[in-house]
Amino acid sequence: MNDLLIRRARLMDEPGTVDVAIKDGYIVAAGGGVAGSARQMVDAAGRLLIPAFVDAHTHLDKALTAPQEGAGSLAEAVEDFQRRSRNMDKNDFIDRGRRVLLMALRHGTTVMRTHITVNESLGLRAVEAALTLKEEFAGKVDLQVFAMGSGLEPAPTPPLQELFEEALRLGVDGLGGAPHLSERMQEWVDYIFDLAARYNVLIDFHVDETDAPSVASLEYIAAKTIQTGFQGRVVAGHCCGLAAVDEEKASRTIAAVKEAGISVITLPSCNLYLMGRRDKGLVRRGVTRVRELQAAGVNVAYASDNIRDAFRPFGNANMLEEALITAQVLQMGTPLELKNVIKMGTYNAAAAIGLKAYGVKAGNRADLVLLDATSPAEAIIGQAEKVCVIKGGRVAVRNDKKSDIII
Repeated sequence: MNDLLIRRARLMDEPGTVDVAIKDGYIVAAGGGVAGSARQMVDAAGRLLIPAFVDAHTHLDKALTAPQEGAGSLAEAVEDFQRRSRNMDKNDFIDRGRRVLLMALRHGTTVMRTHITVNESLGLRAVEAALTLKEEFAGKVDLQVFAMGSGLEPAPTPPLQELFEEALRLGVDGLGGAPHLSERMQEWVDYIFDLAARYNVLIDFHVDETDAPSVASLEYIAAKTIQTGFQGRVVAGHCCGLAAVDEEKASRTIAAVKEAGISVITLPSCNLYLMGRRDKGLVRRGVTRVRELQAAGVNVAYASDNIRDAFRPFGNANMLEEALITAQVLQMGTPLELKNVIKMGTYNAAAAIGLKAYGVKAGNRADLVLLDATSPAEAIIGQAEKVCVIKGGRVAVRNDKKSDIII
């Protein structure tokens, strides 16, 4: 007997409706008229069933700390967190992170990658908190924890290097940072690549989050990725400077990113809020060249980034809400384009962070969301209710008020 059987579900890339049978946390069949019984039944009644959302770039350590006075720039936001985090203890990080993870789960996210700041004043308090949350939410939200420098340190000093190594010994999943904020960018990139190679972990950088027409760190990271054989194991977030350079330089850089097998994560909601603050007249939006990257074959995802902090006072850990913002910013409004946007927050994001056995097919993990819509376009535009969220083959969250959904 199956554990769960979903009847009459509509998939993004399949005509008509299908049945999805789940056992021991995995999809065992997905197609028309799946036979057999199950301990629990869900009647999708033609609603859209998608793989659960993957929020591939967040900051749980900073979440829910928005100052009353706001921040006037990216640099001010970085400094605000640097200053206030000195007085934050481990329990504070855990409490705020828990609230965000519960919000995310309710909105259909079952995998999240969080960047956690490591510096000499903060130490590893936030990392330890994130690892505690990773254990607490196992089976609900799979949390990947990446240690990152704040970007304010001029170089990876010996004390900072020891903190990074201790973070790896504690069990973080990868390394990152914002090397473009340092005058010694190449030194930072080299250090992270060397350390990641020694510990065999993934790399996820904040890249060229600037209004300046500069792709210096993206170009260097792409070259370093190829040189070290890290293709497919590096993610570049933001890449705002790519939108400000001329077409020739953009094309050359995008080709290098494609050759390096780097996935790009765009953060439209945060970069719209932060970037272009000092522009006059034609104000830059700060969002990277998503269309050009995708046309070149680069894997591009979107994510929520900062949630109610100095970097962005908005956000609900809701990837469908982020999809609406992303679609409008990228001017993607046709049914095909809106399906592409949904995939950026699901399949593309999963590929970016290295998830295996992902999707609505037999043999894949049963992490799914049933949306009260019949198409990706309807789901995004109407901000469809997440009827139920399925994690590991069981209904983890039920948001609907209709008693006939689950039998």
